[in-house]
Amino acid sequence: MFASHQRRQEAEDKKDVFAPVADLMVGVVFIFILLVLALSLHIMDDVNNAVPKAIFEEQKARADREQASRQRLADFARYVQSTGAIPILSRLAEADKRRTEILEKLRKRLIAGNIQVDIDTDNGTLRLPSTKLFEASKADPTPEGRAIIQTLGISIAEIVPCYLESRVRPATCSPEDGAGVLNAIYIEGHTDAAPFRSTVDRFRDNWDLSAARAIEAFKIISVADSHVSLLKNGDGKALIGVSAYAETRPVHEGMSILNRMNEQIREIDRRIEVRLVMAVDKEEVQATLKDLKARLEKLDADLR
Repeated sequence: MFASHQRRQEAEDKKDVFAPVADLMVGVVFIFILLVLALSLHIMDDVNNAVPKAIFEEQKARADREQASRQRLADFARYVQSTGAIPILSRLAEADKRRTEILEKLRKRLIAGNIQVDIDTDNGTLRLPSTKLFEASKADPTPEGRAIIQTLGISIAEIVPCYLESRVRPATCSPEDGAGVLNAIYIEGHTDAAPFRSTVDRFRDNWDLSAARAIEAFKIISVADSHVSLLKNGDGKALIGVSAYAETRPVHEGMSILNRMNEQIREIDRRIEVRLVMAVDKEEVQATLKDLKARLEKLDADLR
């Protein structure tokens, strides 16, 4: 019934180049360093094995080749610094910084409402307090959980609009420099590890249950403040959506199923998380990576 939400979320994850591009850029810089090291070793090998009686012309030709290789490396280094990997890495770092800033502001706003939350700046998530948020096998929040989610909705309405693209950003926001803007917010539903045992026809398994929890939280957030449902990303699409993970993403990774059946652990895993996805110019990234790959291949061929 709700499993399609997971498939749609996986499709959205494939479009998000924020995290994998950073890893790829680091890899490109690493390859460049290896090429420089290989050339240096090659030059030293040539010097050590030079024949003392080599004629002047051979020495000059070797020196010219070495100078040409150094020039190619210098040209590539300037490209990486001015046009290639470094600028993209800078924009990704700026986007990561802004995401952390949003999470911190949301956390402080919720703490002001006496709601303790955890944030994960590496993954861009905020976890609502699990205690009493949901009862086992239930998609509707407890009264306490409903109040917590309503406060989250109000906090999103207050903080998030100033981190959208400039053309959809309210005029009341202070000017913000930097490339990082919000592209999506996902309300994520999770369950504990207990096999689903319910006679309610609405749910077939934990996937359905986690999706239903995300949807219920989304509905509460949407009506907590009328501005929430109007939030759009830079493409003019709805900013807030839902996703579901059943029991597949426990709070404490690596714990055995037996230990996860402890009631306190089960209550922790029955939760809602909020994930922020930052926008990156995908076309620019892909074009730069294509050009960078071509230049690396040419440089490698020239230095052989």
